[in-house]
Amino acid sequence: MAAQTDPDAPKTTLGEDIRALLRCPRELWLVYLATFFEYLGIFTFLQTLPLWLSSDFRFSDKQAGWWAATFSMLVSLFVFLVGSIADIAGVRRTLLVSFALAAITRLAMSLATTSTAAIAALLAFGFAYATTSPVLQTAVQRTSTKQTRAFAFSLWYVSFNISGALSGPIIDGTRRYFLDPSTRQLVTKTIHLPLVGDKVMSANSAILGIGFLSAAVAAVVVLFLRRDFEHRVEPEDKKPEPKKDLEFKSDADGYRAAPTAVEKADAPKPRPNPLKSLREVVAHKAFWRFMLMLALLCLVRMMFQHMHFTWPKYVIRERGEDFPVGTLWSVNSMLILVLAPLGTAITRKRKPFDVLLFGAFISSLSPFVLTLGSTMPYQVGMILLLTIGEALWSPRLYEYNVSIAPRGKEATYVSLAALPYFLAKFLVGPTSGYLLSSYCPAEGPRNTAMLWGIIGLTTMLGPVGIFLLRDMIQKKDEPAEGAVAAAK
Repeated sequence: MAAQTDPDAPKTTLGEDIRALLRCPRELWLVYLATFFEYLGIFTFLQTLPLWLSSDFRFSDKQAGWWAATFSMLVSLFVFLVGSIADIAGVRRTLLVSFALAAITRLAMSLATTSTAAIAALLAFGFAYATTSPVLQTAVQRTSTKQTRAFAFSLWYVSFNISGALSGPIIDGTRRYFLDPSTRQLVTKTIHLPLVGDKVMSANSAILGIGFLSAAVAAVVVLFLRRDFEHRVEPEDKKPEPKKDLEFKSDADGYRAAPTAVEKADAPKPRPNPLKSLREVVAHKAFWRFMLMLALLCLVRMMFQHMHFTWPKYVIRERGEDFPVGTLWSVNSMLILVLAPLGTAITRKRKPFDVLLFGAFISSLSPFVLTLGSTMPYQVGMILLLTIGEALWSPRLYEYNVSIAPRGKEATYVSLAALPYFLAKFLVGPTSGYLLSSYCPAEGPRNTAMLWGIIGLTTMLGPVGIFLLRDMIQKKDEPAEGAVAAAK
């Protein structure tokens, strides 16, 4: 299938787009900074979660998988409402609450001494985790212009992949500190903590403690966002007819601020209802076709969840406790720093759907590499193939999510669009546990080729399904009669 030029692609040069991006308001760069710190905690959490449950609290592979699935199920429930809440309560306020909660719950997980306390903190973390990505995407959308949006989302993607690149050395450095040099096994150590005192900690609990610090810094960064930044609109967007008694402020970067207090006093508006906003979005047929594509694409995304839930235990059991599990996976993020902007530059005038499909096919091939062996060359080859595909489809998907959302409904739309990914995590949790216990147990015979072959076949169903249903997914809706009449 030949890629076609997108008729809505920017008609400007690459240099002009980059210069326009540099003229975006400071909030865009603060969002990148907050993203970096918060995702530093997220990346370290994701790779540590299955090891923390099994090593620190003696959960079996199946039990750890089910608790990870329960956590993801709660995240999926929260994600239904978090976008609507952000659209109404405000992006800045929602991010503050989310990052503060993330800091508190990660600290609780780090200090937990019983399985009950650990699981309670894990489940409470669900709301913060559900909020992070959709609301940050909305912040990027509202601080960028149509001309700069592709690069704005590409750089946002880069910002959290910098976190991913650094999280690997942080994980492995922490694990080395807790590694017994004679047995090459992880041990616990007594750590002196401010305000807490001496605390016996494992490598996994120490890594979660680092996540507490990163979330706290992200919350401080959000405090520097201007309170009205999310109400700024682009010059090219459609604007209401000006009224005589209204004043509009403008600034040098080409953005126009929200109406002044004079308008608000003269024309008070009822406070919108989150459930009403949710109903308006799900009533669109185009939204459900998009959700169909995301449901299929989440089969590809499941490979990334297996890299968090399945791969760490698999590779440590196959290659030993001292295997650089964090550093090797951080290669993915290091490559994304280069490949994501490069991929965006090369494909910026191509239709997002074509780029998504091509990249998804490449990523879906990666599990099959591990059916050939478990030594370092195969591990690196799998990550390379997965990353090349990701660099093509993932940044353009973030742009596509908000580009088709109605103005003022971006957070609601992006939150619902993220739902298939969280459902994928729900499926991967127990699936990972059963696959590990059946084909890669801690003790006993193993058949890791079968493990990754099953994962590979499941992953490949995604791009194949999108290709077969491409006409349905890309179908354009005819405007309703009422909408046509209103436009005349």
